[in-house]
Amino acid sequence: MRLWLNATVMPLLFVTMTSFPFASANAKGATVHKTAQNYIAEFRRGVEFSGNDRVAGIVIKQRIVPGQLSLLTKELSIGTPKVRENVVKLLREIGLELDSPSPKKMRIIRDAAVIRALVLQGFAKDDEAASAAANVLIEHCLPADLAAFNDVYAQSLKVGMGDYLFVAAKAKALQASQYVEKMAQSPSWQEHEEHLKTVKIAQAALGNVSVESEFIKDVLDAAENPPPAPKNRFYDVGEAKDGAQVASRMPYLGYIGTKKSLQAACSFLRSPLKTYVVNSRERSIRYDALDAILYNFPDEGVLYNPRTLAEWSAAEQFCIEKLGATFDGPTPDLPRDVIYPRMR
Repeated sequence: MRLWLNATVMPLLFVTMTSFPFASANAKGATVHKTAQNYIAEFRRGVEFSGNDRVAGIVIKQRIVPGQLSLLTKELSIGTPKVRENVVKLLREIGLELDSPSPKKMRIIRDAAVIRALVLQGFAKDDEAASAAANVLIEHCLPADLAAFNDVYAQSLKVGMGDYLFVAAKAKALQASQYVEKMAQSPSWQEHEEHLKTVKIAQAALGNVSVESEFIKDVLDAAENPPPAPKNRFYDVGEAKDGAQVASRMPYLGYIGTKKSLQAACSFLRSPLKTYVVNSRERSIRYDALDAILYNFPDEGVLYNPRTLAEWSAAEQFCIEKLGATFDGPTPDLPRDVIYPRMR
Protein backbone atom coordinates (compact mmCIF):
# COMPACT_ATOMS: atom_id res chain seq x y z
CA MET A 1 0.00 0.00 0.00
CA ARG A 2 1.16 3.50 -0.79
CA LEU A 3 0.33 6.83 0.80
CA TRP A 4 0.65 9.81 -1.47
CA LEU A 5 -0.40 13.09 -0.02
CA ASN A 6 1.58 15.42 2.20
CA ALA A 7 1.56 19.09 2.99
CA THR A 8 4.29 19.98 0.53
CA VAL A 9 2.15 19.29 -2.50
CA MET A 10 -0.69 21.68 -1.63
CA PRO A 11 0.60 24.75 -3.49
CA LEU A 12 0.87 22.64 -6.62
CA LEU A 13 -2.48 20.97 -6.46
CA PHE A 14 -4.50 23.55 -8.34
CA VAL A 15 -2.35 24.55 -11.25
CA THR A 16 -4.15 23.45 -14.40
CA MET A 17 -1.72 22.45 -17.12
CA THR A 18 -1.68 24.76 -20.12
CA SER A 19 -1.85 22.63 -23.19
CA PHE A 20 -1.60 23.08 -26.90
CA PRO A 21 -2.80 20.96 -29.80
CA PHE A 22 -0.57 18.09 -30.74
CA ALA A 23 -0.83 16.70 -34.22
CA SER A 24 1.29 15.18 -36.88
CA ALA A 25 1.05 15.45 -40.64
CA ASN A 26 0.75 12.49 -42.97
CA ALA A 27 2.43 12.25 -46.33
CA LYS A 28 -0.27 14.36 -47.97
CA GLY A 29 -0.01 17.07 -45.35
CA ALA A 30 -3.29 16.27 -43.58
CA THR A 31 -3.40 16.60 -39.80
CA VAL A 32 -3.55 13.28 -37.96
CA HIS A 33 -4.35 13.32 -34.25
CA LYS A 34 -3.22 10.53 -31.99
CA THR A 35 -5.77 7.94 -30.89
CA ALA A 36 -5.78 5.74 -27.79
CA GLN A 37 -4.07 3.02 -29.86
CA ASN A 38 -1.29 5.45 -30.82
CA TYR A 39 -0.77 6.56 -27.24
CA ILE A 40 -0.69 3.01 -25.88
CA ALA A 41 1.84 1.96 -28.50
CA GLU A 42 4.04 4.93 -27.61
CA PHE A 43 3.78 4.29 -23.89
CA ARG A 44 4.81 0.67 -24.42
CA ARG A 45 7.87 1.91 -26.34
CA GLY A 46 8.83 4.10 -23.40
CA VAL A 47 7.55 7.43 -24.74
CA GLU A 48 6.31 9.73 -21.99
CA PHE A 49 2.97 11.50 -22.24
CA SER A 50 3.47 15.13 -23.21
CA GLY A 51 1.60 17.83 -21.34
CA ASN A 52 1.32 19.69 -24.65
CA ASP A 53 -1.07 17.12 -26.11
CA ARG A 54 -4.68 18.20 -26.50
CA VAL A 55 -5.96 14.64 -27.04
CA ALA A 56 -7.84 15.81 -30.14
CA GLY A 57 -7.94 12.28 -31.56
CA ILE A 58 -9.77 11.03 -28.47
CA VAL A 59 -11.99 13.96 -27.49
CA ILE A 60 -13.94 15.69 -30.25
CA LYS A 61 -16.34 18.50 -29.42
CA GLN A 62 -16.03 17.54 -25.76
CA ARG A 63 -17.15 13.96 -26.36
CA ILE A 64 -14.99 10.86 -26.15
CA VAL A 65 -14.73 9.03 -29.46
CA PRO A 66 -16.52 5.67 -29.02
CA GLY A 67 -14.22 2.84 -28.03
CA GLN A 68 -11.29 5.02 -27.03
CA LEU A 69 -11.87 5.04 -23.29
CA SER A 70 -12.35 1.26 -23.12
CA LEU A 71 -8.93 0.75 -24.69
CA LEU A 72 -7.32 3.00 -22.11
CA THR A 73 -9.10 1.42 -19.15
CA LYS A 74 -8.04 -2.04 -20.32
CA GLU A 75 -4.42 -0.91 -20.57
CA LEU A 76 -4.69 0.70 -17.16
CA SER A 77 -5.69 -2.71 -15.79
CA ILE A 78 -2.96 -4.80 -17.39
CA GLY A 79 -0.14 -2.42 -18.30
CA THR A 80 3.29 -2.15 -16.75
CA PRO A 81 3.68 0.42 -13.95
CA LYS A 82 5.26 2.96 -16.30
CA VAL A 83 2.61 2.51 -18.98
CA ARG A 84 -0.07 2.82 -16.31
CA GLU A 85 1.43 6.08 -15.08
CA ASN A 86 1.25 7.52 -18.56
CA VAL A 87 -2.32 6.33 -19.06
CA VAL A 88 -3.28 8.13 -15.83
CA LYS A 89 -1.70 11.32 -17.17
CA LEU A 90 -3.61 10.89 -20.40
CA LEU A 91 -6.89 10.32 -18.57
CA ARG A 92 -6.28 13.46 -16.56
CA GLU A 93 -5.95 15.46 -19.75
CA ILE A 94 -9.01 13.79 -21.27
CA GLY A 95 -11.08 14.53 -18.18
CA LEU A 96 -10.10 18.20 -18.15
CA GLU A 97 -10.69 18.51 -21.90
CA LEU A 98 -14.24 17.17 -21.48
CA ASP A 99 -15.20 19.93 -19.06
CA SER A 100 -16.94 23.13 -20.18
CA PRO A 101 -16.56 25.50 -17.26
CA SER A 102 -18.92 28.42 -16.97
CA PRO A 103 -17.51 31.92 -16.49
CA LYS A 104 -15.32 32.32 -13.39
CA LYS A 105 -15.03 28.54 -13.04
CA MET A 106 -11.98 26.35 -13.48
CA ARG A 107 -11.73 23.17 -15.52
CA ILE A 108 -12.02 20.03 -13.44
CA ILE A 109 -12.74 16.37 -14.09
CA ARG A 110 -16.50 15.77 -13.96
CA ASP A 111 -16.99 12.94 -16.46
CA ALA A 112 -18.24 9.88 -14.57
CA ALA A 113 -16.62 7.39 -16.95
CA VAL A 114 -13.17 8.96 -16.58
CA ILE A 115 -13.56 9.13 -12.80
CA ARG A 116 -14.66 5.48 -12.76
CA ALA A 117 -11.57 4.43 -14.74
CA LEU A 118 -9.29 6.23 -12.29
CA VAL A 119 -11.13 4.88 -9.23
CA LEU A 120 -11.26 1.26 -10.42
CA GLN A 121 -8.55 0.48 -12.97
CA GLY A 122 -6.28 3.18 -11.58
CA PHE A 123 -5.91 1.15 -8.38
CA ALA A 124 -5.61 -2.22 -10.12
CA LYS A 125 -1.99 -2.54 -9.03
CA ASP A 126 0.00 -1.31 -6.03
CA ASP A 127 2.36 1.00 -7.89
CA GLU A 128 3.14 4.63 -8.62
CA ALA A 129 0.26 4.76 -11.10
CA ALA A 130 -2.14 4.16 -8.23
CA SER A 131 -0.52 7.07 -6.41
CA ALA A 132 -0.94 9.22 -9.50
CA ALA A 133 -4.58 8.18 -9.90
CA ALA A 134 -5.32 9.12 -6.30
CA ASN A 135 -3.71 12.51 -6.75
CA VAL A 136 -5.66 13.21 -9.94
CA LEU A 137 -8.91 12.34 -8.20
CA ILE A 138 -8.33 14.53 -5.16
CA GLU A 139 -6.81 17.41 -7.11
CA HIS A 140 -9.30 17.70 -9.93
CA CYS A 141 -12.64 16.27 -8.75
CA LEU A 142 -15.43 17.62 -6.59
CA PRO A 143 -16.37 15.71 -3.42
CA ALA A 144 -19.87 15.05 -4.78
CA ASP A 145 -18.49 13.42 -7.94
CA LEU A 146 -16.11 11.23 -5.95
CA ALA A 147 -18.99 10.20 -3.68
CA ALA A 148 -20.55 8.21 -6.51
CA PHE A 149 -17.99 5.49 -5.72
CA ASN A 150 -18.30 5.48 -1.93
CA ASP A 151 -19.07 1.74 -1.93
CA VAL A 152 -15.70 1.07 -3.58
CA TYR A 153 -13.83 3.02 -0.92
CA ALA A 154 -15.77 1.36 1.88
CA GLN A 155 -15.09 -2.18 0.62
CA SER A 156 -11.38 -1.46 0.32
CA LEU A 157 -11.14 0.11 3.75
CA LYS A 158 -13.19 -2.71 5.25
CA VAL A 159 -10.30 -5.08 4.63
CA GLY A 160 -7.72 -2.60 5.88
CA MET A 161 -6.41 -1.44 2.51
CA GLY A 162 -5.63 2.25 2.87
CA ASP A 163 -5.23 3.08 -0.80
CA TYR A 164 -8.46 5.08 -0.90
CA LEU A 165 -8.10 6.94 2.42
CA PHE A 166 -7.64 10.44 1.01
CA VAL A 167 -10.18 9.89 -1.75
CA ALA A 168 -12.73 8.58 0.77
CA ALA A 169 -12.00 11.54 3.03
CA LYS A 170 -12.66 14.04 0.27
CA ALA A 171 -15.75 12.14 -0.90
CA LYS A 172 -17.06 12.07 2.68
CA ALA A 173 -17.75 8.34 2.39
CA LEU A 174 -19.41 8.09 5.79
CA GLN A 175 -20.22 4.40 5.39
CA ALA A 176 -16.47 3.78 5.55
CA SER A 177 -16.03 5.58 8.88
CA GLN A 178 -16.38 2.41 11.00
CA TYR A 179 -13.59 0.74 9.04
CA VAL A 180 -11.33 3.78 9.30
CA GLU A 181 -11.85 3.80 13.06
CA LYS A 182 -10.72 0.16 13.22
CA MET A 183 -7.68 0.95 11.11
CA ALA A 184 -6.74 3.75 13.51
CA GLN A 185 -6.56 1.18 16.33
CA SER A 186 -4.49 -1.29 14.33
CA PRO A 187 -0.82 -1.64 15.37
CA SER A 188 0.21 -1.84 11.72
CA TRP A 189 -1.13 1.68 11.17
CA GLN A 190 0.03 3.10 14.49
CA GLU A 191 3.68 2.15 14.10
CA HIS A 192 4.34 4.68 11.33
CA GLU A 193 3.70 8.34 12.13
CA GLU A 194 2.78 9.38 8.58
CA HIS A 195 0.48 6.39 8.12
CA LEU A 196 -1.29 7.19 11.37
CA LYS A 197 -1.62 10.83 10.31
CA THR A 198 -3.31 9.69 7.11
CA VAL A 199 -5.82 7.58 9.03
CA LYS A 200 -6.48 10.44 11.44
CA ILE A 201 -7.23 12.79 8.56
CA ALA A 202 -9.77 10.28 7.27
CA GLN A 203 -11.23 9.87 10.76
CA ALA A 204 -11.72 13.61 11.06
CA ALA A 205 -13.16 13.93 7.57
CA LEU A 206 -15.63 11.12 8.20
CA GLY A 207 -17.09 12.42 11.42
CA ASN A 208 -14.67 11.88 14.31
CA VAL A 209 -15.13 15.26 15.99
CA SER A 210 -12.49 14.61 18.64
CA VAL A 211 -9.75 13.93 16.08
CA GLU A 212 -10.89 16.88 13.98
CA SER A 213 -10.59 19.16 17.01
CA GLU A 214 -6.99 18.01 17.48
CA PHE A 215 -6.07 19.13 13.98
CA ILE A 216 -7.79 22.49 14.40
CA LYS A 217 -6.12 22.99 17.79
CA ASP A 218 -2.70 22.28 16.28
CA VAL A 219 -3.17 25.12 13.80
CA LEU A 220 -4.54 27.55 16.37
CA ASP A 221 -1.78 26.71 18.87
CA ALA A 222 0.88 27.31 16.22
CA ALA A 223 -0.64 30.72 15.52
CA GLU A 224 -0.89 31.63 19.18
CA ASN A 225 2.80 32.10 19.82
CA PRO A 226 4.80 31.93 16.56
CA PRO A 227 8.58 32.38 16.69
CA PRO A 228 10.31 35.54 15.48
CA ALA A 229 10.72 35.88 11.74
CA PRO A 230 14.24 34.97 10.58
CA LYS A 231 16.62 37.77 9.79
CA ASN A 232 17.72 38.41 6.24
CA ARG A 233 20.33 40.49 4.44
CA PHE A 234 17.92 42.96 2.90
CA TYR A 235 15.83 44.61 5.59
CA ASP A 236 15.06 44.57 9.31
CA VAL A 237 12.07 42.29 9.94
CA GLY A 238 11.48 44.02 13.28
CA GLU A 239 8.78 42.33 15.38
CA ALA A 240 7.44 40.17 12.56
CA LYS A 241 6.58 36.56 13.38
CA ASP A 242 7.22 33.42 11.36
CA GLY A 243 4.07 31.58 10.27
CA ALA A 244 5.86 28.48 8.94
CA GLN A 245 4.38 26.14 11.55
CA VAL A 246 0.89 27.45 10.85
CA ALA A 247 1.37 27.06 7.10
CA SER A 248 2.64 23.49 7.45
CA ARG A 249 -0.46 22.48 9.42
CA MET A 250 -2.99 24.36 7.29
CA PRO A 251 -3.30 21.73 4.49
CA TYR A 252 -4.72 19.20 6.95
CA LEU A 253 -7.78 21.40 7.43
CA GLY A 254 -8.32 21.25 3.69
CA TYR A 255 -7.86 17.48 3.53
CA ILE A 256 -10.45 17.07 6.30
CA GLY A 257 -12.77 19.43 4.46
CA THR A 258 -15.64 19.61 6.94
CA LYS A 259 -17.43 22.89 7.46
CA LYS A 260 -15.81 23.29 10.88
CA SER A 261 -12.29 22.72 9.56
CA LEU A 262 -12.80 25.02 6.60
CA GLN A 263 -14.18 27.74 8.86
CA ALA A 264 -10.97 27.42 10.87
CA ALA A 265 -8.99 27.89 7.65
CA CYS A 266 -11.14 30.92 6.81
CA SER A 267 -10.11 32.51 10.10
CA PHE A 268 -6.59 32.89 8.67
CA LEU A 269 -7.61 34.70 5.50
CA ARG A 270 -6.68 37.99 7.17
CA SER A 271 -3.62 36.77 9.08
CA PRO A 272 -0.54 39.01 9.04
CA LEU A 273 1.75 35.99 9.33
CA LYS A 274 4.19 35.08 6.59
CA THR A 275 6.50 32.20 5.88
CA TYR A 276 10.14 32.92 5.09
CA VAL A 277 12.91 31.31 3.12
CA VAL A 278 15.98 32.98 4.53
CA ASN A 279 17.60 35.41 2.11
CA SER A 280 15.29 34.16 -0.64
CA ARG A 281 11.60 35.09 -0.28
CA GLU A 282 8.58 35.54 1.97
CA ARG A 283 4.91 34.69 1.43
CA SER A 284 1.65 35.43 3.26
CA ILE A 285 0.00 32.42 4.92
CA ARG A 286 -3.30 33.80 3.63
CA TYR A 287 -2.49 31.88 0.46
CA ASP A 288 -2.02 28.67 2.46
CA ALA A 289 -5.43 29.15 4.06
CA LEU A 290 -7.01 29.77 0.68
CA ASP A 291 -5.32 26.66 -0.78
CA ALA A 292 -6.92 24.55 1.97
CA ILE A 293 -10.34 25.88 1.00
CA LEU A 294 -9.72 25.57 -2.74
CA TYR A 295 -8.87 21.90 -2.32
CA ASN A 296 -12.55 21.29 -1.65
CA PHE A 297 -13.83 23.63 -4.39
CA PRO A 298 -11.34 23.10 -7.25
CA ASP A 299 -13.70 24.59 -9.85
CA GLU A 300 -14.13 27.93 -8.09
CA GLY A 301 -12.07 30.50 -9.98
CA VAL A 302 -12.78 33.11 -7.32
CA LEU A 303 -10.53 31.15 -4.94
CA TYR A 304 -7.69 30.74 -7.39
CA ASN A 305 -4.67 32.98 -6.73
CA PRO A 306 -6.35 36.33 -5.97
CA ARG A 307 -3.94 39.23 -6.33
CA THR A 308 -6.01 42.41 -6.00
CA LEU A 309 -8.03 43.70 -3.07
CA ALA A 310 -11.24 43.20 -5.08
CA GLU A 311 -10.31 39.58 -5.80
CA TRP A 312 -9.61 38.92 -2.13
CA SER A 313 -12.92 40.50 -1.17
CA ALA A 314 -14.67 38.19 -3.65
CA ALA A 315 -12.89 35.16 -2.16
CA GLU A 316 -13.98 36.18 1.32
CA GLN A 317 -17.55 36.64 0.12
CA PHE A 318 -17.52 33.10 -1.26
CA CYS A 319 -16.42 31.82 2.16
CA ILE A 320 -19.17 33.82 3.86
CA GLU A 321 -21.88 32.47 1.57
CA LYS A 322 -20.65 28.89 1.22
CA LEU A 323 -19.08 28.17 4.59
CA GLY A 324 -20.66 30.66 6.98
CA ALA A 325 -17.34 32.41 7.61
CA THR A 326 -17.41 35.77 9.39
CA PHE A 327 -15.06 38.72 9.00
CA ASP A 328 -14.97 42.07 10.80
CA GLY A 329 -14.54 45.26 8.81
CA PRO A 330 -13.25 45.67 5.27
CA THR A 331 -10.88 43.23 3.61
CA PRO A 332 -7.29 44.22 4.37
CA ASP A 333 -4.89 44.62 1.49
CA LEU A 334 -2.64 41.63 1.01
CA PRO A 335 1.01 41.95 2.00
CA ARG A 336 2.89 41.47 -1.23
CA ASP A 337 5.00 38.39 -1.67
CA VAL A 338 8.63 39.36 -1.71
CA ILE A 339 11.38 37.70 -3.68
CA TYR A 340 14.67 39.06 -2.40
CA PRO A 341 17.27 40.23 -4.89
CA ARG A 342 20.06 37.82 -5.56
CA MET A 343 23.44 38.64 -4.18
CA ARG A 344 26.15 38.91 -6.82
